[in-house]
Amino acid sequence: MNKKAKKATIPEKNRFIFFRKIPNWLIAAILYGLSWCMFFGYNLSFLAWFAFVPLFYELEKKDSFLEFYKTTLYFFVVATLILAHGFLITPKEQGSVLIAAAIEIIMSTGSFALLYPIKKKLGFARSLVIFPFLIALWEWFYQWLDFTFGYVMLAHSQAQNTWLIQYIDLFGVWSIASWVIGFNVLVYLQLKKFKGQYFDVPFLKRISLVCLAMILPPLVYADLRYVEIEGQPKRQINITLINTDFGLNINTYKLYIKKLERLTHLTDSIDYEFKQRRQATDLYVWHEGAVDYGNDQTFYNFIDSAVRDWKTPLLTGMQIIPANASKTDRRRVNRAALIQSGSNESNCQFYDKVHLAPGREKIPYHQYLSFFPGFPVAVNDSGWFKSGNKVSLISLQTRNKQNVKIGTPICMEQNYPAIWSDMVLAGAECFVQLSYEAWWKMGYFKKQMAYITRLRCIETRRSAARCSNGGSTQFTNAFGEIYAICSTPEGSVSANINLYQKRTFFAGHQWFYPVFCLIFIILYFFVLVFPKINLFNN
Repeated sequence: MNKKAKKATIPEKNRFIFFRKIPNWLIAAILYGLSWCMFFGYNLSFLAWFAFVPLFYELEKKDSFLEFYKTTLYFFVVATLILAHGFLITPKEQGSVLIAAAIEIIMSTGSFALLYPIKKKLGFARSLVIFPFLIALWEWFYQWLDFTFGYVMLAHSQAQNTWLIQYIDLFGVWSIASWVIGFNVLVYLQLKKFKGQYFDVPFLKRISLVCLAMILPPLVYADLRYVEIEGQPKRQINITLINTDFGLNINTYKLYIKKLERLTHLTDSIDYEFKQRRQATDLYVWHEGAVDYGNDQTFYNFIDSAVRDWKTPLLTGMQIIPANASKTDRRRVNRAALIQSGSNESNCQFYDKVHLAPGREKIPYHQYLSFFPGFPVAVNDSGWFKSGNKVSLISLQTRNKQNVKIGTPICMEQNYPAIWSDMVLAGAECFVQLSYEAWWKMGYFKKQMAYITRLRCIETRRSAARCSNGGSTQFTNAFGEIYAICSTPEGSVSANINLYQKRTFFAGHQWFYPVFCLIFIILYFFVLVFPKINLFNN
């Protein structure tokens, strides 16, 4: 008998079907959803490297846009239910959360909807060459929309792999999307060459080369950057974060006072310990929205005495109607304010949140919708927040008389690289991020949210202190490594934070990679559609 006949083979029609009774898109959705999750502390993000392969196989067979898009939509519905179920389970405003999730799912399908006409024109294999750049360009565009949260980006699936994604200080977080989809495309194209034998040595060699080509260069770059940055001279300051787990129902003045008293007591306790050990910190930090009534002069009188006793400034989140607000616009701002001895509402340094949460803090495109006659909510309605005009920094004078410029992004602004990069361009030497995550019930989801901060640290090569209520309060260095974390629901964590002044390529050239992707797509499409045109002939 011919030896070749003895080799086990997979029938052609089933070659890419791993479970005959389960659709390929469903297998892909489960793999991709699990790549975001952290079950029992295990990092499953490597699943995203090949999760899209079964989906590609399914999409290749779809000849109509409706079938192509429906398959993509099914994929993202299931994947989102897995990867963002912690977002969906909230203690209040469930209806708004479900609407937001539906919008995020629809937006996630955008790059695949754009892929379909390219597939019809160029064929599926050729269109996949463009796709890594197309999805990066789409995710960049998606972040700028007024009604999105910037959360369900493909890049966030790799937030745990800080050892692998150090290259985003060059090209930004969108280059991770290109890397992940590029990995999937290369694996898929190799599977197309699979001969159907379970132990196809040439196939295994090709897959091994794909893995080596995708993983080795990022690792080499990471090692080179680590050596370079660690060798730079650094200054340090010490920051103390006050971690809390207050509920959502602090909506009366009486409860607000109790919250302030508790925050002050926690800060008093750690300050007492510092003094007993003859130590000191440069800054105390309270979470986003810690002060609900920023216009209350009683608060400033109360906190001024505490700051004088601590001999240490306080950075706190607060809700406040700006001092320069008109009589007809009484909207609050979400503010990070530095309170020093003798501070009051008019002389505090502050940063007002630029990117507000749609549906929670603002109505998307409200400034345009209000022009329509009969639109029910005025632009200056006091039930909504007002966004800050631009990024600004807080200048801190430390106990040894250093002047340090600090960027203070607030909550969901961690999802937006441009805000952090603009702060670096303005001179930020480190970040203190204020967050509020008591909205969410699932501990793993809160950890997911905190891990996104690590991406911003790598992009800008700045360390960050993250202070949260109900979430993860931690310190992250310029490589995205978490080096100090508060382990109790209520307490504090204090650590030194390195200061950096050198700008990354990404911080100075935020538009480079999206523009590169756009140019590549246009040139690639042009060359394939018009192959007979030689640009170098007269």
